[in-house]
Amino acid sequence: MSTAESHKALIAPLQAALSGGDSGAVRLALTELFAPDARIRLGALIGVLHGPDALWERAYAPLLAAMPDLERLSLIEMAGPRWGAQGGGDWIGLGGNFVGTFCAPFMGIAATGRPVHMRYHEYLRVVEGRVVEMQALWDVPQLMHQAGVWPMAPQRGVDWMCPGPASGQGIKTGPRDAAVSEASVQIVWDMLHELQQGTATTRQGGLGGFGHENAVWYRPTGLGTARGHRGIAQDICRQFREGLSENTRHLTEGVFFGEGDLVAFTGWPSGTAVHSGDGCLGLAPTGRRVTRASLDVWRVENGLIRECWVMVDMLDLYAQLGVDVFARMAQQIGEAA
Repeated sequence: MSTAESHKALIAPLQAALSGGDSGAVRLALTELFAPDARIRLGALIGVLHGPDALWERAYAPLLAAMPDLERLSLIEMAGPRWGAQGGGDWIGLGGNFVGTFCAPFMGIAATGRPVHMRYHEYLRVVEGRVVEMQALWDVPQLMHQAGVWPMAPQRGVDWMCPGPASGQGIKTGPRDAAVSEASVQIVWDMLHELQQGTATTRQGGLGGFGHENAVWYRPTGLGTARGHRGIAQDICRQFREGLSENTRHLTEGVFFGEGDLVAFTGWPSGTAVHSGDGCLGLAPTGRRVTRASLDVWRVENGLIRECWVMVDMLDLYAQLGVDVFARMAQQIGEAA
């Protein structure tokens, strides 16, 4: 069994427990999988935690209380060593949706009594058979939107429940092909370096020349999904180019890993910029320097980027710009009462 296969086998009990919504099984699986001092990042939603007990008490127990019939439906499951000369261990990349009936409040969001979904990305670093680091983001604004409250600016992209890879091969099995995997990472690496310089519509601008003409970027709620070079440039990239200056991607400091046609990237932060212009998230420029945390997955097809699943910590980004999303939400709920 290859290293990637053995690491995915490690997480199988937790995947099974989360797909069944069994609280006892979830807690046991967390305890067995995570090192006692594992460092866990869950963004502005929960912050930094240490160890499986904290992960259970602060994250999964409240979520299961809100959705007793919770299922975590994985659409992406991949693994590989950190790409590049930096080193940094072996990683597992997961993505998909939490699905359940929203029966009790979660993070101040009022329950609807109806089925809901909440997208997640989760990257795990494994050392000697235990998870020692977790970086994850949950799309809580997506839950707000379904609950009928929206404390953020209108998103430019469209709202979708993100599908898995169109290839039908999001759950990787069998031995990892190192040559194919590294070639896929190289394509994404090159595209991101070019994208930093331009507008996403030409090869010199980033996506053009690297991305399929009908490439789809599935962005988090608050940004939305866009399709094609022009749509991605206009609906997603434009507001950041017009609203941010000194925009730097921390690609070298981030972690890239790939398996087959899938490439994962985690940057914490993935970029730094100054909020100096109009258009970014519909907010007037604040002059503040902000960072952004991002966990992304890309699919390469015939040498071109075909799909991309992006998760940005939107709650943290708004907070850095002086907007307390949860306070806005509570005010809206109070005004509607």
